[in-house]
Amino acid sequence: MMTDRDVMVKAGEILAEHGALTSDYIIDQLGDVLGDRVAVEDWRRVAAAVDAITGAPHA
Repeated sequence: MMTDRDVMVKAGEILAEHGALTSDYIIDQLGDVLGDRVAVEDWRRVAAAVDAITGAPHA
């Protein structure tokens, strides 16, 4: 499992690299790890961190 710091660093890297297409990238990654509960949880946390960084409202 990723640490909180790792999650925020990964989110920042993804945003820097993919910009407006960040959500598409994360969805693609989730599709690749669906059988791995830990990886899915890590990617869920990364997606939440992206939302926090960009100021997106949470559902």
